[in-house]
Amino acid sequence: MRSMGMDRATEVFWNSGAERWDHLVERGTALLFETGDDYAILAVTSKPVADLDELVALRDSEDDEFLSLSAIGNPASINRALDRVREEMEEGRLEALPGRGTLPPPAYAMFEEQTLHGLSEHHREWLGKHEGHRWDFFWSDQPLPTPKGDEFIQLLDLPTWRSEIERVISASNPSTTALADLDDLLWYGYVEGDLLGGAMGVERRRQFDGTLASHFAGLGTDPDRQGRGIGGAVMAGAINRELKETAIATFGMWSWNERARRLYRKLGINEGHTYVTLATHPLQEYDE
Repeated sequence: MRSMGMDRATEVFWNSGAERWDHLVERGTALLFETGDDYAILAVTSKPVADLDELVALRDSEDDEFLSLSAIGNPASINRALDRVREEMEEGRLEALPGRGTLPPPAYAMFEEQTLHGLSEHHREWLGKHEGHRWDFFWSDQPLPTPKGDEFIQLLDLPTWRSEIERVISASNPSTTALADLDDLLWYGYVEGDLLGGAMGVERRRQFDGTLASHFAGLGTDPDRQGRGIGGAVMAGAINRELKETAIATFGMWSWNERARRLYRKLGINEGHTYVTLATHPLQEYDE
């Protein structure tokens, strides 16, 4: 997969999100979408806009995602890309957006933390001043050691287990967005008879090289059955089963969740980089 000059963790993150990046481009106007040997950057509007005036009007309409940006890799390369697009906008030469003037700062800008640390001061001043939504990326492309309780892990029939999935996840992982996508995910669970001890959702995504990646969301354990290794069994068991179908398994966690971090390290899952969002308005954080 090493088609770029990024470190392994950055490459895995970018490649596993190929469908997401394509979706962002398709849903709006791509003002900037490029990858180089050591970086990748994407800026899109939430809706198609004809020119700079329409983009400003979209911002003034209080569209929360009127313009969003994602940037990873070498900060020097990101600085050059941002310099170019902002200068072309000021001079009326930006082909993706007719008009002439100052490009508004994106409502949301997600950076790899290492990239953000090397961002030029004039770009930091341009971007939103509210920093948050810090999360960490994990992945595994090799099977994990078979956990205790693996025999209880199974792919769940959603109609049969829907209410139990909702109960377990909402009780143990209230900050997850996985339940909003419940019908679009595959679900693995820890099943003993008619009891669901834990569950986790999986979305299969196409990577840039055409292979599939499994992206996990919403790991939860029945609060009354915690401390029995169920969470680790669900995570490792689901990863091992998914790696028979896909090339890699990925997921993210909020950076404050040290309990989950200890579990993932114990299981031997690869830990990638931290990602941070800058916003033009205060961010709602999801605490324990």
